Amino acid sequence: MSKNWEAVIGLEIHAELKTRTKLFCACPNEFGGR
Repeated sequence: MSKNWEAVIGLEIHAELKTRTKLFCACPNEFGGR
């Protein structure tokens, strides 16, 4: 039985921006903000 494996490595980055609004809308950047 031959096993052919391909390694796939991913990278996930989390960043917290110090802005008053969210990045893609004018919604407030606060807990519970829409």
